[in-house]
Amino acid sequence: MMMYEDSGEDVAPANTLEHFTEVDQVLEMINTMKSTVEVGFEKEFEKFNNVLSRYQEQPHLIDPHLEEMLKLLLGKIQCSGASTPVINAAFKYMYIICKVRTYKVLVKFLPHELSDLEFALNLLEQQDPTEFENWETRYMLLLWMSILVLNPFHMSRLDDFDTNVPSVNAAINPAEPNLLNSVQQKSKMERIYDLCKLYSASHDTCSSVCAYLAAKFLVRADIKELYLESFLDWVISENKTETVEVKYGQLSAVAAILKHGKREDLLPYADKLLHWLILCDYKSSSNFLKYKNYMKIMQRIGLVYLKPRVASWRYNRGTRLLVSNLNSSSKTTDEDHEHVSQNQCLDMDDDVYVPESVEEVIEELLQGLRSSSSAVRWNAAKGIGRVTNRLTKGMADEVIGSVIDILNPLEPHEAWHGACLALAELAKRGLLLPYRLTELVPLLMQALFYDEVKGYMSMGQHIRDSACYMCWAFARAYNPEDLAPFVQQISSGLLTVAAFDREVNCRRAASAAFQESVGRLGNFPHGIEISTCTDFFSVGLRHNTYLSVSFLIAKYEEYRKPLIDHLVERKVNHWDTAIRELTAEALHSLTFLAPEYVAAEILPKLFKLADSTDINARHGSILAIGEVTTTLRELEKSKNNPKTLITDETRIYLNQLLEKFLLRDSFRGMSGEIMKQCCTDFIRNCSAANLTITKTCLVSWQTVIDMCLINKSATIRDSAKRAFAKFTLAYYTLKEYEKINTDTIHAYIDLANEQVEESRRMGYLGALGVLPAYMVFNEVDLLLDCLIKNALPPPGVIPSWDITAQACTIPTAMWSEARRESIKALSNLVKTIGFVDDMKKCMIPSFGHQDRFDKVMDCFLKAMNEYTLDNRGDIGAWVRESAMTAMYELITSCPRHLLQAKHMHEIMVSLAQQAVEKIDRTRGIAGRIFCDIITTKPELPYILNHQRIKELLPEDLSKVLWLFADQTFPIFCSFLELPSYSKRILLGVCASIGQLTESLIKYSSNALFQYLRSHPEDVTRLCKEIVENFEENLLNERVTYPLLSFLDILIRSGTINSVFLDETSTFAEDIYRLVSVEIKGHKKLYKFIAGVCVYCQLLQVRSMTKKILSKLSLILGLTHVHIRKTTATKLYEALALYGENCEISEESLDEVLTLLSETDWGLPLVEVRPIRNEICVLLNIKPPTPGPTKPVASINHQANQAN
Repeated sequence: MMMYEDSGEDVAPANTLEHFTEVDQVLEMINTMKSTVEVGFEKEFEKFNNVLSRYQEQPHLIDPHLEEMLKLLLGKIQCSGASTPVINAAFKYMYIICKVRTYKVLVKFLPHELSDLEFALNLLEQQDPTEFENWETRYMLLLWMSILVLNPFHMSRLDDFDTNVPSVNAAINPAEPNLLNSVQQKSKMERIYDLCKLYSASHDTCSSVCAYLAAKFLVRADIKELYLESFLDWVISENKTETVEVKYGQLSAVAAILKHGKREDLLPYADKLLHWLILCDYKSSSNFLKYKNYMKIMQRIGLVYLKPRVASWRYNRGTRLLVSNLNSSSKTTDEDHEHVSQNQCLDMDDDVYVPESVEEVIEELLQGLRSSSSAVRWNAAKGIGRVTNRLTKGMADEVIGSVIDILNPLEPHEAWHGACLALAELAKRGLLLPYRLTELVPLLMQALFYDEVKGYMSMGQHIRDSACYMCWAFARAYNPEDLAPFVQQISSGLLTVAAFDREVNCRRAASAAFQESVGRLGNFPHGIEISTCTDFFSVGLRHNTYLSVSFLIAKYEEYRKPLIDHLVERKVNHWDTAIRELTAEALHSLTFLAPEYVAAEILPKLFKLADSTDINARHGSILAIGEVTTTLRELEKSKNNPKTLITDETRIYLNQLLEKFLLRDSFRGMSGEIMKQCCTDFIRNCSAANLTITKTCLVSWQTVIDMCLINKSATIRDSAKRAFAKFTLAYYTLKEYEKINTDTIHAYIDLANEQVEESRRMGYLGALGVLPAYMVFNEVDLLLDCLIKNALPPPGVIPSWDITAQACTIPTAMWSEARRESIKALSNLVKTIGFVDDMKKCMIPSFGHQDRFDKVMDCFLKAMNEYTLDNRGDIGAWVRESAMTAMYELITSCPRHLLQAKHMHEIMVSLAQQAVEKIDRTRGIAGRIFCDIITTKPELPYILNHQRIKELLPEDLSKVLWLFADQTFPIFCSFLELPSYSKRILLGVCASIGQLTESLIKYSSNALFQYLRSHPEDVTRLCKEIVENFEENLLNERVTYPLLSFLDILIRSGTINSVFLDETSTFAEDIYRLVSVEIKGHKKLYKFIAGVCVYCQLLQVRSMTKKILSKLSLILGLTHVHIRKTTATKLYEALALYGENCEISEESLDEVLTLLSETDWGLPLVEVRPIRNEICVLLNIKPPTPGPTKPVASINHQANQAN
């Protein structure tokens, strides 16, 4: 069956910018920048943010223009007359640039004159640290200070430096006149030191950049002796063991100081800091931010203890030339194997002093590898690498051994991830000597395939990703000769992950590691060829890697068996059902490359897994057995393979497989649901392979199919339906099964006609639709009557807005899914039998007979009118979509002489109506089918206005996005000029414009109103057709409710005023009459209010104002409060717009509007009705007289019940 779906266009990579194209626009926005208090600032600031955010992934593109942008912004900041809002706005703009380019780059472009220090310091001191709105100002000032404090002069000399700084008095708070004087009494060193303490203790983003400032300031030669120790003591006093609210900025400041300071300056404080950290015990906290800063400080303390050096014993790869690696004839020289270069430190291990405290640091770092936070583990891994690089060979070997010991089954998954990261960092620094590879590579293979099920989720994605990082690091660290013994293992493992891993990031990481290894080592088998088919984009789609990429890799013998073994050992029993299904399909294709190996080695393993108690293993193995059997049988039948691949023993096991499951009662419960689908797939594959089976096996397979056909799961039913089609075609063709075939058809028909459960009917109807031709030739008429009966709503059901009430008396009224299945089965039956004329083939029944053909066509056309609704919405759309697709296949495949003019016209107008209705999916299918019919070659007969429709259609229909209303409605609204189509198109447009979806109303109404404005000569005809549609669907709420809303919008638009306000036209009178009949005595409030809206629009017609006002005054006195309030509001709006038509004085009109707007219409009726009567007097109409009016009482009673 044809599927009408829009295929999305290929999405180009987002990272395709070549230069800063908006530079002029950005500079203009900076020049015209508004202050933060001006109207429009937020909009312009958001625009500036959006423009620069495009370069977040390519920030280097703005580097050539950074200086110019900062110069403009700093010019506004340092301007003598700049106000505080302007300064804040400039810093907000500057922060956006900083966010894109990062503060470490931006700070280099900031000015650092001595005069700038005084200005920035004064301005920073005037900021309120607790003010939230302008935190960007504080952030950028702190960043600016971080480069200003690097001036080469002694800080004490700057206090006497008299500079002509720009005034910042405009930024001083008038309420604090002594603020500047108080800070001027301190030296600049003290003032900056106080600011470091103040902002490092803050809880906003400024604390992170303040840590950077503190590091730059406190490590100065003239500052460290005065303030460094006191600052560290202050941080220690602020963050003790009992401290609950830890200041992350203070911890970051300590870490930054240890990073940027000199070792000899920091060594005196190392013991104090280490003791403080150990006592704080942040590692036991669940707050990973504490632990992350703890790990940063800890590793820096370790580096302070050890002298900076490059380990003399580390492994040095030597040459890194790609050309020489790829050149197999190239020879390494002695220089390539030198382990120590002349520039490296030649310190001997005996000269290295390692304090005992380092052991404690290393122990803490090793514990950090087991943290539950990825950020902490990553910091710990880098710390391990940095510290180990300064140790002696013996101590480093112990550290590496401790890291390797973490990779054992008893450790949690977090520890495996941390250890993999640490080993990669060690390898990058040349600290893993080649002799370790023998021990590491087996562990690496375990990490590459680590997948541990934990509850309803799997742990291992991050471990596999880090294992790929290890492989990448190994490729960059070692010579090809060192890795040569392990090339087969590593290359097979990486390609297996790239092809079969569940997660896309792991597949791409493995692909990158493989490509790096091919380039760096040059000894991976077929590396260049495989790299071209396992690139970043090729491994992005899991379906593509399993079925295409894996096949390309397996063409090379070195990788064939590892791929197949991995699928059987790790993926057949995978916890994810989708992976098991893909595994079976992958084995199907890989079996073509190694049939003997699969038949001899793999099938026995799969048979063993099929007997497992693990439901995942059973499900995956049965799927795989079916797929492999199909391939082996296909190869046995081919002329190029005379070998017998499926032995008698294998055949016996295949025959007994499902029978054993039936005897064990394996199809019960939740696991049984999983078994049903895989067993029906197994039957389908074995039937397609035409496997020789016994009668006992035949019975067991039929039992499984019958069981699955009535399952509530649509997936299982569809699988059973496909299996039944192959099964009957393969095994029921013998003459001895004729009676069984007839009995089966009759039984399925009787069961399908039962009214027990919808899923049972769907299963049996689906099975009847896939019967082979030899089974249905003698039962065509019986099947046809059954399928037509079940494709249409039961007799007595009237299509309406709410069919729920009818469902209580007619159980099958809501079975739209079953009717959809019957439509599909009928379409399949037509394709199975064909259109051969009865007289030409000895009266063999076919749909070439006109009566049968007309029955099918009438059924499809009637199905186009199903609009069943339930709590899921318009479920009748499923039936309409199936009917449209089936009709298209029928009229394009049948002989042309079977088509009739009435049928063709009804098909085209029905499709045109569906193409403008409310559901996007249905509209898209209808629009595409309509255009396909119009453009079919050779042309189909009896299509009215065929040539004109071709002219109105777009030239390139392939570019039309049928699911989008803004493209579909203009096309079909242009057909309103054709009287043969306009009435039904208007019916569909009414349903769309009268809905609640804003975008749908916008595009559908725009298309209609544009046509009405451009074709004024058609307005009279179209108005007449609107009235006809209303009359024909009167009291059919599915049509009339949106039609009332449509009329309100249509009249309000003014596009039909030429008819609506024409005194000779009866359009307004007809609408009033039909609306009155439609809402009379109706219990639905929303429909009643929609009618009130139409009444109010009819006040534009002068001759009807008295009648309309009398009707509205009656509604103003109804019992239901919501109706009264809404009517008063709508009447107020209508009188304000069209009051001049009411023939009353301006004073009376003003008084009426005042009463309508100021009266509380929720008051009791005894208070509201006198006001209503007063309004009637002012409007010169007779007030309603109280009396037992049954329709109104019915409305009120039912409305109160609904409320």
